[in-house]
Amino acid sequence: MIYLSVPLLTTSCDDDLDYTTSPSALLSFSSDTVKFDTVFTTIGSSTRIFKVYNYGDDPLMIPSILLASKGQAGFRVNVDGMSGTEFQDVEVRDGDSLYVFVEVTVNPRDENTPFLLRDSLIFHLQSGVLQKVLLEAYGQDMIVIRGEVFKNDTVLTGDRPYVVYDSLVVDNNATLRLTEGTRLYFHSGAGVNVRGTLRAEGTLAHPVVFRGDRLDNMFSYLPYDRLSNQWKGIVLQSSSYDNYFNYTDIHGGTWGIMCDSSATDKDKLIIENSVIHNVGGCALSAIGGRIWIGNSELTNAGEHCLHVHGSDIQVVFSTLANFYPWTLRGAAIRLSNERMPLVRADFRSSIITGYSSNELMLTRNTEDTLSFNYSFSHCLLNIPYDSIQGDNYINVLSDSVGHAVSQITNFPHIDTDIFYYDFALDSLSRAMGNGCTDDAIRFYPLDRLGHNRLEDEKADAGAREHVADNS
Repeated sequence: MIYLSVPLLTTSCDDDLDYTTSPSALLSFSSDTVKFDTVFTTIGSSTRIFKVYNYGDDPLMIPSILLASKGQAGFRVNVDGMSGTEFQDVEVRDGDSLYVFVEVTVNPRDENTPFLLRDSLIFHLQSGVLQKVLLEAYGQDMIVIRGEVFKNDTVLTGDRPYVVYDSLVVDNNATLRLTEGTRLYFHSGAGVNVRGTLRAEGTLAHPVVFRGDRLDNMFSYLPYDRLSNQWKGIVLQSSSYDNYFNYTDIHGGTWGIMCDSSATDKDKLIIENSVIHNVGGCALSAIGGRIWIGNSELTNAGEHCLHVHGSDIQVVFSTLANFYPWTLRGAAIRLSNERMPLVRADFRSSIITGYSSNELMLTRNTEDTLSFNYSFSHCLLNIPYDSIQGDNYINVLSDSVGHAVSQITNFPHIDTDIFYYDFALDSLSRAMGNGCTDDAIRFYPLDRLGHNRLEDEKADAGAREHVADNS
């Protein structure tokens, strides 16, 4: 429904005004085309606004303004405070303007691919001149999931997007498999709760996507999709094991993945070639559990990019970078043995950085009775230079300020003005060539985007091998 936020202008005719009928007296528009991004069928769009100006020296009478489709295309308009498909005798005095509000609701078509809707708002001037503003929107049929519990093994595909309300639950002993290109759009407050197993099996060309369902913009330069806290996140409960995420993009949640307390002698979670980005809490948090993270990016978290209480975790060729822009942020990594032993926290050929001067937070059990085993090798690590010593650090370089590039300048394609984050490496980054070649051969000869790590015989640390064309 269209709401007005401006004073209404009169549309009544003033007999004392001398309206021009000159063909050269034309209206001007703040936009000649009103475009909507993809709009899910049956779900109304946000409101677009444009202005109609009379820059001339004489008042203009508009005998009729009408929607060409008479509303059949799904567009709705409000002109100068009136809703409808046709408006008569609308005046715009010299030097004045009026507002037009536009919305669209798309009817289902039972099609998998997006389809284009077009209409136009036609202004018929008293001089006989016709002017128009084009209206365009892409419609997308979708599948609604509302508080559904998957009790049996189920496969969701990438044919159409899924819009999730309330929750999506994978029950005990059930496996939910998401094939390549599956897109899950979560309404505010919705999330995933896994008691069984979740397997997101994307590909480089067709990743699996978890994101919020807002497709519009907060401001012209800021899509809601670049904001955090748009939906809840994913919870892997204590009973959940053997979860797998490959080429998966998880972003915009209150958290990313939260792993409840689990044993460390069985695979809890494997993440490969994936992204968890821009969340209000932790990108990944875990109490116990055996976890593998490879060729992946955990970036921009209001709390920590990675927070493990205990656990047996290995992180290889990954980028953990905390440049969260919305509030004070935690560290890139927090390791703790306060609740259970930290069996292993092994970071290899990775980048750990952020805005802080120390992106590694270590929280030990006060009685020092539980194991606390961690190590960094062939990493670019943002901690004070004099802290990089001892057996915990092997071939580790400091990412502290003072080098040609450091911290956020490792990534030249980040644009904080529009909250756009691309973690491709700068050619002057100290991560260049600091990755372990043996690990690249053994685990990830190709980086997250499919680039050969061994082309120059020196693997770069982090999820992204430097590519000259990207700099």
